[in-house]
Amino acid sequence: MTSTLSINPYNQETIGEYAFHSKAEQELMITKASLAQRDWRNTSHADRAKLLVRLAGILRERVEELSRMMTLEMGKPITQSRAEVTKCAWV
Repeated sequence: MTSTLSINPYNQETIGEYAFHSKAEQELMITKASLAQRDWRNTSHADRAKLLVRLAGILRERVEELSRMMTLEMGKPITQSRAEVTKCAWV
């Protein structure tokens, strides 16, 4: 199976290596996503709101980890990465 590398654009260092998914794995993921969308479509607005508030909390808890990842993978200044994660949590 082949893989792809995540490269830091600043210094060209390898951050990580990720295996490509097989066609069967891809099809399974698409099926699962389709089923999840059907569930989401039938989820009340109140329940959706609870889940999104929970997601916002997770983003806030992991702001440093996510910001660092963004900075390493995109070469974005850490202050901009933090602002982006915080904005996503706010939205």
